[in-house]
Amino acid sequence: MCQYRWRTIMDKMYDVLIMGGGLSGLTLAIQLKKRVKNIRILVAEKASYPVPEAAHKVGESSVEIASYYFEEILGLKAELEKELPKLGLRFFYSYRDNRDITQRIELGPSTYPASKSYQLDRGRFENALIKHCLKLGIDFQASCKIKEISLGKNDHQITLLHNEQESTLQCKWLIDASGRMGLLKRKLKLAKPAYHDVNASWFRINHEIRMDDWVDEQKWQNRVQEPRWLSTNHLLGKGYWVWIIPLSSGATSIGVVADAKIHPYAEFNTFARAKVWLKKYEPQFASIVDAHVDQLQDFLTLKHYSYNCKKMFSAEGWAITGDAGVFLDPFYSPGSDFIAMNNSFITELIVKQSTGEDIVLVTGQYEELFRTLFLAFGPVYEDQYPIMGNAKVMTIKVIWDFTLYWSGIALLFFRNKLCDLAFMQSAGTLLQQIYQLNMLMQSFFRHWAEIDVSTDEMSDMFLNYHQCSPI
Repeated sequence: MCQYRWRTIMDKMYDVLIMGGGLSGLTLAIQLKKRVKNIRILVAEKASYPVPEAAHKVGESSVEIASYYFEEILGLKAELEKELPKLGLRFFYSYRDNRDITQRIELGPSTYPASKSYQLDRGRFENALIKHCLKLGIDFQASCKIKEISLGKNDHQITLLHNEQESTLQCKWLIDASGRMGLLKRKLKLAKPAYHDVNASWFRINHEIRMDDWVDEQKWQNRVQEPRWLSTNHLLGKGYWVWIIPLSSGATSIGVVADAKIHPYAEFNTFARAKVWLKKYEPQFASIVDAHVDQLQDFLTLKHYSYNCKKMFSAEGWAITGDAGVFLDPFYSPGSDFIAMNNSFITELIVKQSTGEDIVLVTGQYEELFRTLFLAFGPVYEDQYPIMGNAKVMTIKVIWDFTLYWSGIALLFFRNKLCDLAFMQSAGTLLQQIYQLNMLMQSFFRHWAEIDVSTDEMSDMFLNYHQCSPI
C-alpha cells in the first residue's frame, strides 16, 4: 500500500496545486510533470485513500481519445493492461416487450476495433494513478479539506485542513478538479445551465454479468467472434438507454439514463423504483439484476446532470477541468475525452507561461476553442433521446456520429492539432461548415424518427458497424 506524505512543512510553495485527486486531477498532474520535469505539484483530495474498487465513481467506459491520452500521452500502458479491454460500443434496440435479446436488432462490432479502448474500474485505476504520481515526484495528500481560497495573479493562497491541522500554501496555478463540488465555479459564480434535460441513476453489482450467457441460441452466439459482455452494452428504447459495463474487479456497473419529458425522474430515482422501471421496460435484464440483488454495492442518482461553465481558464493562473467545469451526456462515453482535451489546454497554458510567454491572448483563444467544442457536441444529444426508440434512424445516426468523431475531433487530437492555434484558425471555416452540416443532420434524424415507425416489427438482425458502407 502506498504511503501518502503530508509535506507542507517542506513545501509551502507549489507551481501547481490541484484541488481534487480524481481522474481529471491526477491525469493533469502526470501530464504536467511529463512536460516540465522540475515543476512542483500538489494534488489535494478530500477522500481517504486507497479508494474502494468498483463502487467509487461512474465514467468507467472510455473511448478512443481518452485511451490514446492515457496510453500515449501519459504513458499509462501498464496501468491500462490491468483493466478490461473494451469490445467497442454495442447497442440493442427495443423489440416488443424486450424479453428476448436474440430478437433485438443489434448494432456493434464482431471483433476488437483497431484502436484500443478500455472499461475502467475507476477505484482501481485511480489508485494506480496515485502510485504513478508519487513515482514521478508529485505530492499527494488525501483526507484534506479546502478551507479557504484566496486568489491573486499567479499568486494564490490555499488553506488546507488535514487531521484538524491547518496549513496555508501558495501556488502559481490553482486547478479546480473537484468534480461536481466545483470549488472555483462556486466561489467565482461561474455556474451556467445547460439546455439538455436528462436524468440518470446507476448502481454496481458485485457480480460479472455476461450478456453472452443470457441465451443458448447458437445463431445469435455466432454473430460475434468476441465476448459481447466486454463491450459497453446499451439497451435502447424511446427516450432512454441502459448501460451495462463490466469492471476488472469482477463487478458490473449498471445505469438508467432517460429524457425527463418521456421518463420522469421519480420513476427510477431509488433502487426500488429503478427495479420496477427496469421490469417494465427491460424485463429480461431486470430478471438478471433481481437474481443478484443481494450483491448490490451502491446506488446513486443525478437529476438534470448536464451543466455548463462561464469560464474555464484564466491567465491569472487558475483553471477548471473535468466535472468541476462542464458535463454534457454519458452516451458514447465522452467524459474522459473531455478530460483529455481540457487537461491538454491547461497543460499548454502552464508550459507556455513557464517559458516566459505572455498567455493573455492564448488563454482567451483556448477558452473560445473549448467552449466551441462543448457547443459542437450539444446537437448530438439535445432533444435526440426519442430517436433511441427507432432502430432504423438511430443506426444511421450512430454511424453518422461515429463518422463525425473520427473525421473531426479524434483526428485533431491524435495528430496533436487541437492546441495548435495556427492550424485550428486555418481550419476554422471548414470546422464551421461541419458544425452546420451536423446541425442539419441531427434535425433530419429527429424529424425522420417522428414520422417513420416502420421499424417497430424489425427484429433478429446484426449490424456490424465496422462493415457498413460509407454514408
